[in-house]
Amino acid sequence: MQQKSFHLFLKEQLNEQQTKAVKQKSGALLVVAGAGSGKTRVITARIANLILNEKVPGQRIVALTFTNKAAMEMKERINRFLGNTDSLPFIGTFHSYCLKLLKTHTHVSGDNSFSIIDEDDKQKILNTIIITHGLKKQVTARQLSYRISDVKNKTTDPKEHEAFAIDPLFAQIYQAYEQEKKNSKCLDFDDLLVETLQLFSKDQVFKERFQERISHVLVDEYQDTNVVQHSLLRYMTQNEKGKLVIDSVCVVGDEDQSIYSWRGATVANIGNFTRDFNKTKIIKIEQNYRSVDFILKVANTLIKHNNNRNEKKLWSTRKGSDRVRILAHRSGYQEAESIAYLIKLFQQKNTDKKIAILYRTHFQSRALEEALIKNSLAYKIIGGVQFYERKEIKDILAYLRLIVNPFDHVSFFRVVNTPSRGLGAKFEELFRTYWNNEPFLNFKQIAVKLLEQKKVVKSKAEKLSEFVEIFSKINLATPVSTAIEKIITATRYITHIKDAYDHEEAQSRIENVNELINSVQHIETKQTINIDSFLHEVALMQAKQDEKNENNNPALLMTLHAAKGLEFNTVVIAGLEEGLLPSGQSQHSLESIEEERRLFYVGITRAKDRLLLSHAHSRHRYGSIDDQSPSRFLHEIPTRLAHSYDATRWSTLQCDTFFSMWLGIRKSTNLFSAVHTFGTSRKTEKARAYKTTKKTYTPRFKTTTKTFGGWKKNQAVQHKTFGIGLIQKIEKKGPSKTFVTVKFKIGIKRIDKTFLTQI
Repeated sequence: MQQKSFHLFLKEQLNEQQTKAVKQKSGALLVVAGAGSGKTRVITARIANLILNEKVPGQRIVALTFTNKAAMEMKERINRFLGNTDSLPFIGTFHSYCLKLLKTHTHVSGDNSFSIIDEDDKQKILNTIIITHGLKKQVTARQLSYRISDVKNKTTDPKEHEAFAIDPLFAQIYQAYEQEKKNSKCLDFDDLLVETLQLFSKDQVFKERFQERISHVLVDEYQDTNVVQHSLLRYMTQNEKGKLVIDSVCVVGDEDQSIYSWRGATVANIGNFTRDFNKTKIIKIEQNYRSVDFILKVANTLIKHNNNRNEKKLWSTRKGSDRVRILAHRSGYQEAESIAYLIKLFQQKNTDKKIAILYRTHFQSRALEEALIKNSLAYKIIGGVQFYERKEIKDILAYLRLIVNPFDHVSFFRVVNTPSRGLGAKFEELFRTYWNNEPFLNFKQIAVKLLEQKKVVKSKAEKLSEFVEIFSKINLATPVSTAIEKIITATRYITHIKDAYDHEEAQSRIENVNELINSVQHIETKQTINIDSFLHEVALMQAKQDEKNENNNPALLMTLHAAKGLEFNTVVIAGLEEGLLPSGQSQHSLESIEEERRLFYVGITRAKDRLLLSHAHSRHRYGSIDDQSPSRFLHEIPTRLAHSYDATRWSTLQCDTFFSMWLGIRKSTNLFSAVHTFGTSRKTEKARAYKTTKKTYTPRFKTTTKTFGGWKKNQAVQHKTFGIGLIQKIEKKGPSKTFVTVKFKIGIKRIDKTFLTQI
């Protein structure tokens, strides 16, 4: 019965390319599965086909993926295909399968009694090593943990990693860490892969017995594999000469969705698969079941600008026109208000459909959240927390609360040892006891009392005095932004963040702190506020959002990374500007720019029905208004696929009409002329929107773009030393000399064009 149902499934539920991937019996197979093309359906149907039609025992099949959630979904689908059976294959993560192999072998410690340590245990070991080596002021356990993981993910033999030659001290710490784990018979999470790889490479008998038991290996999301996982797959399936010795190995992936290089993934693995596995058959699955064809055309056109990829062209039977629009705003705040207006109209019409706002980094959510709260719109942060609930923001707000209310026990105990001052649990217990006995004294008076009575040892007394001193320089009359800056400086809070977190997370938290300052400075330019009124405003915003959380269909806010694997009816991608997307940190590497483009591509392909791409001409930064350039990626989208509109001077009426007509709420209206004047005619486009040429994307306020032998203002170029930058000025000197002024990350440089490459 199960076989008959499955036969019907193969006949009716799979397209031609999916069927080929499912029925390929043997050899090496690379399934290039585009976004929304049904890759999970393919890999699970392939497993079911091997068991039901090819009569392969389930125990001879191994299917590897990257998350427990993905593994559970695959198991559920397999069970539906097979029904109740004992012949189930292994379906799980790389790490869980490696643990299973290590537990059945004595390679690690002479027996199988080793333990797995988590991240907290790992950092405790590293903290001990840091103290032993006297490095407490130079490095943190979290930073070392990140570096150790990076080494183990990017090489098949960590002992030979170049990082050790460059940094002998790190090599010494690494060796001490490894020795401590060995003494304790422990492995960390990364060791599960590394030790399994060593097991295959050093124990030929184990390898041969494994290959006798297993006949088919499948790997999902292959673009997310690291160097170790690629090597591990080769050891699992090939002999020492590189010949495939099991019946089949099948990997499913899409280079265009490789966005995790910062955690060890390498996009090169898909290309390496065809090199390392002879006679690989490549099957491309290009039919998309998610998006309208119009959105896919935008995605296809964009991603073509990346190199070293398997060419493919996503397509869909779902048709529709005018589904992608580009909207320019005067400022980041106007952008947030405009997006809030779109969400308001969307939620009125679509009570059961999803809308998502995607952005590059977490700090961008702050202006969006405030606009949504102001308009009484429900929202939910996915893969993160609301801006004013983030730890670094709550820390700074706690300092402010102590200025307003020095009797605030909760705020005091939150920050008295944040950043760490060596005032530990015993000090806090002492302070709390005194304060409970003297409830009419504030925290400063209790501190003075403890100091005068010499109840605190000298080293802690100095730190307590420094803490109290912070509040002597700030009072209720201090401007809010000035108060925050003084707190950050006095506490060395930015240094604390850098010491406490790895680079990626530290950068994100620092951006959040800067965004808090930006928001306050922006408010101060419009109205007079004090610390007390600011804190009340924040509390009211949080209370309003708590009320709105009961809405069953909130707008979803998340980073582009968090959006991978998800889909929504309408998608807004905000902040499409140089320095945001692509990020400022990616400017000096072509590989990094390509990953940023893939990230944008992932965002585009989340949209099912409509896609709004938004950018602003200016953003409030550090007390000033910075000019912003549209993202270089926008010029890669032709105007025939995405009309550009200038919303910088729109009224509420124009905004209402624009979004209402786009969403199909109004098909005809006497307000149409309001929209027509800012975008739809070719004549108006030249005057009001944005000009897209082959090599540059510049504001269409300028109806012409002056060129110098193909070099244009705002064009992206690359320099061997300075990296990638944007042209600011072009000067022709004589018949053969052209000098170009370029804004790089390190600053502005005037360079002969012969030293530059156009991008």
